[in-house]
Amino acid sequence: MSRSDEIKRNSNKIWLAGLGAYAMMEEEGREAFDRLVDKGLELEKENSRGQQFVADSKLDELKSRANQTMDRIERAFDLRVSSALGRLGISRKSDLDLLHEKIDRLAAAVEQMAQELEKE
Repeated sequence: MSRSDEIKRNSNKIWLAGLGAYAMMEEEGREAFDRLVDKGLELEKENSRGQQFVADSKLDELKSRANQTMDRIERAFDLRVSSALGRLGISRKSDLDLLHEKIDRLAAAVEQMAQELEKE
């Protein structure tokens, strides 16, 4: 069990200890209070290092889930696009490349005809 888990489970005891420390501070003065603050800072630093590790591992887990979700979305998108292209009779990249070549040739032919008409 990690230190932060212990702290969470004993939160009521910690609260009571804090109240006791406050009462002790009133009895023993400022010096005891300062020592308690220093101890608390040490504990907080140790705990924050552990919390950072937990946060990092949670972040890694969330990133992994997000990547998995994006992969599923991409696959679904690819399937739908592929299906739509199939309905249009264009099912492969090579078919698209061929179509682009035909469009380029047609555009060049139209351009050439336009230039010939301008000359006349």
